[in-house]
Amino acid sequence: MRTPTRHPRRWWLALVALLPSVVLGRPNRPEPVGDWTFQTDRPVKAVLVGGSVAAFPGKGFADQLQGACRNLEVRNLAVAKLSATAIRERFQRQVLDNPALAKGWGGQGPGWVFVLGGLNSVGNPELTNAEVLALYRAARKAGLKVLGLTLNPWGDESDPRWAGFEGVRRQDNTRRAVDFVMGRLTPEQALGRHANGQSRWEPGDLPDIAVDLYDSNLRDRNAPLRDEAPLRATVDSHPVTQARLKDLPPDQRAAMRERLIRQAVEIPRWYLRADLRSFDHIHPNREGHRLIALTICRKAPPEWGCDCAVLETPTTGGGR
Repeated sequence: MRTPTRHPRRWWLALVALLPSVVLGRPNRPEPVGDWTFQTDRPVKAVLVGGSVAAFPGKGFADQLQGACRNLEVRNLAVAKLSATAIRERFQRQVLDNPALAKGWGGQGPGWVFVLGGLNSVGNPELTNAEVLALYRAARKAGLKVLGLTLNPWGDESDPRWAGFEGVRRQDNTRRAVDFVMGRLTPEQALGRHANGQSRWEPGDLPDIAVDLYDSNLRDRNAPLRDEAPLRATVDSHPVTQARLKDLPPDQRAAMRERLIRQAVEIPRWYLRADLRSFDHIHPNREGHRLIALTICRKAPPEWGCDCAVLETPTTGGGR
């Protein structure tokens, strides 16, 4: 990862300085209802809602995607530090309650909402998924289509949250959120008690287009594996593994033990690539955002008018 010579975090600090005070990922005062409109005559309209990854200033993935898709205008409404609950609430106030958009997106007809967020609340993946589901449903009820983006790879060996088998817990929570967006889970698996007895997904519950950023070219597939010996030595004593193993019969316990060791060994290969990091191991740099835009572009419907070749040239120096 390139290290800039001066003020590597200046853009991020400037962004945070513009944000309202945040407590537990939610503004401490009500946000005004949106009163904005789209700015171009492009026929396909979209808004991006989410947290800090989506809120990347400058040439973020929404801006780069719009540059490659001649019919698409994307308005970026993402804000840093928001939980999934706060993202849903902000979507309601900034988009659905916006009087300027009350008549079909300024006369343009049904549009799209792009959703990328939830990392700030992924420690409770079932609640995070329930809030994202509520956003999807509200969007579909309003006649909008949904592009759902999974969380991107994140983590680092220097981060104690990922140490040893703690990393297994962290990755399992992340994967629960990822697999919900991709439609790989049942409602009970994705939502837990928030499923409220729902046993199958209904029309509109899942995105029209789902994009897996977690298992993508953002991921450090060639990272060195962890040393297996220390993990094997502590597998039976760590609280995470104890909880997984305690109620299993002996034959299943042995298989689960090996699965947990293997998962812990391979965790570095699910981190964000070092050359794609901005100021930490969570937020992609401009080159990472180019790859996000390219991944979306390859799933774009024809009416967006995309030329994905525009996004295939790497960004010089990665960018921040």
